[in-house]
Amino acid sequence: MNASPFSLPRPSRNQEEEFEQKVTKLAKRIYFTRLRRKMLNPSWSSCASVQMICILVLISCAQAETTTNTLSPEAVVQLALAHNPALKGQNEDLHMATARRLQAESGLKPHLDARAQAQHFEGLENGVLGPGLTLPVLDDQYSASIGITQPVYTGGRVTHQRRSAQYEEAAAHQTMAATAADIELQTLTAYWQWSKALAQIQAFQASVTRTETQLTDTRNLKKAGLATDNDLLANEVLLDQIQLELQAAQQQADLSRIQLTQLTGLQFTHQQTPQPPDNPAITPSPSLEDALATALSNRAELASLRLNAESRIALIEAIRAETRPQLALIARYEQGNPNQRDFPPDNTWRDDAFVGATVTWNLFDGGLTRARTAEAKARAARDTYQIQALAEAIVAETKAAFLSREYSRSRLMTSKHAETSATRNLQVATDLWKSGAARHSDVLDAQAKLANATAQRIAAEADLLIADATLEHAIH
Repeated sequence: MNASPFSLPRPSRNQEEEFEQKVTKLAKRIYFTRLRRKMLNPSWSSCASVQMICILVLISCAQAETTTNTLSPEAVVQLALAHNPALKGQNEDLHMATARRLQAESGLKPHLDARAQAQHFEGLENGVLGPGLTLPVLDDQYSASIGITQPVYTGGRVTHQRRSAQYEEAAAHQTMAATAADIELQTLTAYWQWSKALAQIQAFQASVTRTETQLTDTRNLKKAGLATDNDLLANEVLLDQIQLELQAAQQQADLSRIQLTQLTGLQFTHQQTPQPPDNPAITPSPSLEDALATALSNRAELASLRLNAESRIALIEAIRAETRPQLALIARYEQGNPNQRDFPPDNTWRDDAFVGATVTWNLFDGGLTRARTAEAKARAARDTYQIQALAEAIVAETKAAFLSREYSRSRLMTSKHAETSATRNLQVATDLWKSGAARHSDVLDAQAKLANATAQRIAAEADLLIADATLEHAIH
């Protein structure tokens, strides 16, 4: 069999070793993470022997997964999640949102500051208050102080800023969850497309072998005068058609491998193969009404938009609070040489302390607060429209995913029956042709139908797995 014109270059030995090391590390991390979660359960605290047995079993399972050539879809999804740059960037967005929440929470906490100052003056003259009364001027002046400020009332500004930051942080969490779900769907789709293509390649290769054998028999029969040129030509046409289907499947396998390489950042070797889409489990589907309700309540991107809208609303109140009075308590201890609060000044270090309160009130800022409030209101209104648009899109996506899964289930059952019938039809046509009761074209037609039915069955199996992943993504 000739190599596919779309085949990828064979990876180097270093690339294969790097791939194996990453998969080994990932497999062990998955298994030991699951083990730690179970061991944290109090019901396991008195089962040391059971824990040891599970450790041995999990280690053996991890080693088995790393030595086999078959990659599980879960492992490939984990590789994609660990590699995705967008998800890593959103994780940094989450860190920024957490930092903004901490900044907002610091608004009502006491602020402690320390000050120190040293000054030297030239050209100062002593002050004369009257005959015989002179105030000396000190050219060198020093001071140091420490103080604490406690905001008491901010008009609700800090409270709403903190609430807005909390909503923003929660929205960042949901955005990451939505991106992870999208990556999972993309990876599973590419994975099962790859699996489907490889399974179809095997089926078409078997069909090519069978058709080539038939072509050899036809040529021998033609030499014996028992077959016509039309029989030989029809056989050659069928072989060409199957080889074209084989090349298309090879192209799809390579394209899927390229897509998985992009998603995971790893060069998949020809030794690495996906699980075959054999007999996928046909689980009962939820009702359409339940699926829609679940999707509208669980979709992370919709939850993210709603949280962002709540953050905008809280920010409106925080901006409005700028027009309300602000109250803070202040306490300070200081030393100076001279102490500026002593009269007359003396060239010695003296201390003082005071406690006070400050009230500020922004009576007029040229319309700045009003304009900022209008901007925040417009953003909140825009978020409302975005929520509505996204909700409608999710409803449509869920309906399409639900119908696609139902269609895929029906198509799988039909394709299995069609393949069984095509297999029996080929056997009957072959037997009749050997006994002289059927034409050679009947056998070729039966072979073409079997090849097509097998390809349809494989496609239906993979498409059902993709439909399951799509519906699961739709309802999250």
